Amino acid sequence: MPEVSAIYHRTKQVDIYPMGGDRFLIEAILQDEVHDVHVEVEILHPSLEIVAARSEIRNGPFTNICNMTHGNAEALVGMRVGRGFTLDARKRVGGRGGCHRVSELVVEVAQAAYQLHFVRFFSALPPEVREREDNPGLRHKMVTSTIPGMLNTCFAYAEEQASVVAERGDQLRIRPQEMPRRPVVQRVGEKAEPSD
Repeated sequence: MPEVSAIYHRTKQVDIYPMGGDRFLIEAILQDEVHDVHVEVEILHPSLEIVAARSEIRNGPFTNICNMTHGNAEALVGMRVGRGFTLDARKRVGGRGGCHRVSELVVEVAQAAYQLHFVRFFSALPPEVREREDNPGLRHKMVTSTIPGMLNTCFAYAEEQASVVAERGDQLRIRPQEMPRRPVVQRVGEKAEPSD
């Protein structure tokens, strides 16, 4: 089969790093031929309150001009990721006074923040529970009863789909991944905690 090269390619990467206790750093990066945009948000779990936020346009159509909007990210501090967050957050960092690419990454950050519920929930399960054969119906019930706000967020987690998931759901497949590493700056007065 003949191949053709893409004429445009964009990647987004989002990583979550533990900072100790219930504080996490979410880093989001968007890159293409012109853009290299970075957003970092420090968030508390389980409240998903943003306690620090930064953005930087490392390359853009007018890099120095675009980077004049980086202070907008600070308007995210104090917000909590939940219903209505995306629209409000995009207004704070995007539009005529902001950067559309930063606002795109804020949506990615919010989605990743919600994944903290899953990461922490499943990592807190005892090994004998994590390692046993997956039961989709039981997993659906456990998630919707213990992770705030998951019920009715999509087709699979719709309340009326519980029996369909139990009958026809497939087993969870975990994709092996090599996790990125980076230094995380400790705030004054805090002890560094190992993240491994």
